[in-house]
Amino acid sequence: MVQDRSLWTQIDLQPIKERTTDRLVANLAHKFRSFLCNLNLRDCVRVTPSSLRYIGECRNLQELSLSGTKQINADVVNDIGLGCKNLLYLNLAGCSFDDGVLRVLARHYVNIQYLSLAGCTGFTTAGVYYFMVGQGLHKLSHLDISGCTQMTHEGMRYIARGCPLLHSLVLNRLTHMKDESLYFFTKYCPNLRALHLRHASSLTDTAFAHIAENLPRLKTLCVEGNAKITGASIKMVGRGCPDLIHLFIIDCVHMCDLGLKGFSTTRGLRVVNLGDCVRISDHGVRNIVDGPSGPMIRELNLTNCLRVGDTTLFRVAQRCQSLAYVRFCYSEFVTDAGVELLGNMQALRSLDLSGCAVGDAGLASLGNNPNFRNIALSECSQITDVGIQKMCSRLLLLETLDISYCVNVTDYATKFLAFSCRELVRLNIAGCSQLTDTSVSYISGGCHYLSHLNISNISNLTDKALRFLRRGCKLLQRLNVTVCPNITYGAIQRVETGGCVVSHSIDIKEMKLGPILPLSQTHKRPMSVGYSIFPIPNHA
Repeated sequence: MVQDRSLWTQIDLQPIKERTTDRLVANLAHKFRSFLCNLNLRDCVRVTPSSLRYIGECRNLQELSLSGTKQINADVVNDIGLGCKNLLYLNLAGCSFDDGVLRVLARHYVNIQYLSLAGCTGFTTAGVYYFMVGQGLHKLSHLDISGCTQMTHEGMRYIARGCPLLHSLVLNRLTHMKDESLYFFTKYCPNLRALHLRHASSLTDTAFAHIAENLPRLKTLCVEGNAKITGASIKMVGRGCPDLIHLFIIDCVHMCDLGLKGFSTTRGLRVVNLGDCVRISDHGVRNIVDGPSGPMIRELNLTNCLRVGDTTLFRVAQRCQSLAYVRFCYSEFVTDAGVELLGNMQALRSLDLSGCAVGDAGLASLGNNPNFRNIALSECSQITDVGIQKMCSRLLLLETLDISYCVNVTDYATKFLAFSCRELVRLNIAGCSQLTDTSVSYISGGCHYLSHLNISNISNLTDKALRFLRRGCKLLQRLNVTVCPNITYGAIQRVETGGCVVSHSIDIKEMKLGPILPLSQTHKRPMSVGYSIFPIPNHA
């Protein structure tokens, strides 16, 4: 069955990147050259040009990822381009190459539609010039040049003129990009549907005025970390781009309620992320929720929107009946009164109320929705065992729960949690200082599907807790025991032998070398032969 070549149309070598060698790549490319359609060599740093040339034999190859491969040159790209005429997807993110590679791309890659050059800083404006004058790259529909900080104003113009069919453009981490550079894309690429501008911090309201004027078909807009844009320009985008589906305005400190007023007539919004926009209030959010998009919104993120409170939750519960994922983190005006309304929204699957003023009454109301899969209640200091008991007793299908740093939670709550929510896959109880080894015994006895567990910063836990986990949680993949002073390195090693990755704060180097003594104490009596710096394994 393994020899059946039809099963080798897709080969992903990233999971074994440390063991991937030239011989392996050459053998696979040569043996399955007629069937191979998708090849992933991401971060395979041991692969050299001598084996990459064999990829050119794969005449039917359509998708190729060389992201993170260090030894990419024009000869390799030329051989691949001559052989793989049907290549549609090419990922060169993080590779180091010069202008010669871009020259070859523009000459031979006539059918390429997806190209990623993210983090590639070796080429110059002279290489980008081939985007405009070459025969290839004119069919590009997706381009990612994130982190290419050497890009100049002229280079942006060359790309915009040479790729008029672009539908998706990623310009993240271009901190020096000016308004005029973005204007070229809005002018020469009128079919743009998705535009990503994370940490493009030099853009001003003028750039977004160009977006509103020239990109009426835009469906996805992502802006993050920009302190220069204001609500006035975002309002223009809302009026000029009526087909928006995904809206991400994150960490823009001058974004205010005025900007959201422009989306009051937008009909197709599905995802709205306004995280860290601290000036947004209930009035601004109401413009979106009460508009035509309200009943269609599937995801709403208002993390760190400090002025948002129960009024927004009331409108959301009334209007957003399709809402499945919502976050109201760190808003002191979100209380039990608003959370009780969310408990009646049967479409909700994921809820994050971390840092909110939520108590036991709010948790009890969440139990009214048995469809919850993910709930985060981190740093909700008013929560006690009673609230956890009432909530978990009815959420039998819960998969992810975060109650970290809920300092009033005790072993009593963990007992109901473990034996009610038996489908848990991820659990975070870090910083719950009153928990003991008994809580871990309940978890290991009831949550047999657990794969990720965080029990860090709990001083009462000992090696006995890890013994319980080894016996009951056979599927555990990741465990965090950072700042657990009573857990020894020997117990951690025994957990790791089962294939679990354990994060801890024990200084292994200091354990092996011992404490560094002053020069006057280095001639003390030698260590006893029978003494060991590692604890004796407990096989009981």
